[in-house]
Amino acid sequence: MIMSKSIVINREYGSGGRIIGEMIAKKLNMPFFDTNILTEVVKKKGFRPDVLETFDERIVGSVLYNLSMMASHDPLTRELPYEMYEALSDTIITSAQTEDCIFIGRCANKILEEAKIPFLSVFIYESDMEKRKERAIHSYGIPEENAEAYIKKKDKMRRAYQQFFTHTKFDDYREYDLCLDSGKLGEETCAELIIKALHSEKK
Repeated sequence: MIMSKSIVINREYGSGGRIIGEMIAKKLNMPFFDTNILTEVVKKKGFRPDVLETFDERIVGSVLYNLSMMASHDPLTRELPYEMYEALSDTIITSAQTEDCIFIGRCANKILEEAKIPFLSVFIYESDMEKRKERAIHSYGIPEENAEAYIKKKDKMRRAYQQFFTHTKFDDYREYDLCLDSGKLGEETCAELIIKALHSEKK
């Protein structure tokens, strides 16, 4: 009997993890959730779009944001990050229970693990900073002079986001089934290896 299984991809900024996820989604015809998870939450949970759109790795991963939220005297403000994370969790779980999906980031690996929903957990990294800078510049429009600093900032925020909600380390290889260097392997090969690992685990 073949077991249903989703894929969760965590990634360093500029490693091509989202692109690899999109490749797999097209090859396997699987629903793909990245920033569109936020849109799903808006629809299903009734949050105001202008509020939810600020709830992201870049915001919750900010030390200043965390300190200001925790210091707030307004209970609703203090609870907002947790309410939004719960809403994201519900959307991720419901989607994975409905059909196999590909999730990019958002602590989906820990969310599915706690819900006891089968998934393949992947971490994509890039050992060559110059290639990461090239992706940041050409794919995301980051100015060349700011690219390396921006990459480091984004990675720091992603680590803080995961630590904030799950108390685990974002780039700890022990948290994942598969860790791939997209710089050495290439995006297409990474996608093929993930698909191969998914099929081998389903047997």
